Amino acid sequence: MIVVCPACQARFQYDDNRFGATRAKRFKCPKCSHVFEVLNPGLSPITPLEPEELLLAPSLPQEDPGPAPFPSARTTAKRDREAMLVAAGLQVPGMPPGLKFTLAFLTGPQASTVQVLEGPCTIIGREEGDVVTRDPETSRRHALLEIHRDGTVWISDQQSTNGTLVNGERIAGAVQLLSQQEFTCGNSTFMLIIRNTDEFQLH
Repeated sequence: MIVVCPACQARFQYDDNRFGATRAKRFKCPKCSHVFEVLNPGLSPITPLEPEELLLAPSLPQEDPGPAPFPSARTTAKRDREAMLVAAGLQVPGMPPGLKFTLAFLTGPQASTVQVLEGPCTIIGREEGDVVTRDPETSRRHALLEIHRDGTVWISDQQSTNGTLVNGERIAGAVQLLSQQEFTCGNSTFMLIIRNTDEFQLH
């Protein structure tokens, strides 16, 4: 399920199975530190509350539709349209429409190859994940690429041995990547390429 902070509107992913039999849980927003409660979507409100303060991991933020006289109707219509595009094969679930994201291998064992990013979350790893480097200097699960609904791309290191470098510096948290920007995992260097499919028709 998606949890929305009522203070700053930040959105986070949370496994609703962790509610268990509790009526609601208390969350702390890592962005603004606001504490709020979320009802268990699978239970009636008569179950006693078991307080639990959790620090959530960021997920994919949704576009802010802005103020509207009938926000529920607008949200429902937008969701129905996205579901229709996904069902028609015109849009990947969770991916921003109209954009195509590609990784080009510049150095390393996979140099001179290109891989299209198919989903909003991409794991880069030595022998497992969505992008496999086959690079002995890359950790098993080295880095995570997250494509947000606003079209921005963020990279974070997954506690790798040799670290993830952006602009030649080892990163400690999530860092935004721009189109044609390079980053390095082990001995493998990549370039992120973002294309507008409305301007460049890709086949």
